[in-house]
Amino acid sequence: MVSQQTYAIELYFDEVASQKVRQLWEQVGAIGSSMATRVHSQPHLSLAVLPNADLHLLPRVLADIASHESSFEIQFSSLGLFSAGGGVVFLAPVVTTQLLELHKTVHRQLHEIGSDAIAYYRPEAWVPHCTLARELSPPEVLRAIEVVRNSNPFFKANVCALGLVEAPPVRQICCFPFLPNGDRP
Repeated sequence: MVSQQTYAIELYFDEVASQKVRQLWEQVGAIGSSMATRVHSQPHLSLAVLPNADLHLLPRVLADIASHESSFEIQFSSLGLFSAGGGVVFLAPVVTTQLLELHKTVHRQLHEIGSDAIAYYRPEAWVPHCTLARELSPPEVLRAIEVVRNSNPFFKANVCALGLVEAPPVRQICCFPFLPNGDRP
């Protein structure tokens, strides 16, 4: 069987928020077949998933985007579920203008270099989320929701970097920090 590589453009959080997500991964992972520790490079929000990528050009595009972006805060305020393709439990942030504008910028730049994200991640369809577990059975989904809900899962995160990973297996290709909060070039 031939493995098909995919690529994801991801937003990364500060270490405190990342640790909170890792703790949730661990708690949900104890339930059963959670894929959390096997499918993630680090806690993140995916801005785009691509079936292919120009690994010479795309990192330069992402570096340019990051060089013009300041760190910003998001608030994880809800717990969600995608049921298509297996049970996926996730944290969802409050959708802000800044988050949507950054998402649109990434997709505009992808379009300019002739790259296209899969439909779920395009601006008209994107549901920002931080995956906690996937490929859960229906009983595991219910248990995961209960465990996460009882773990005080709602917190603020500082979005501080933009990266590119390939999978499977997950391997980070590049990561570019944002400017400190409030700084602009």
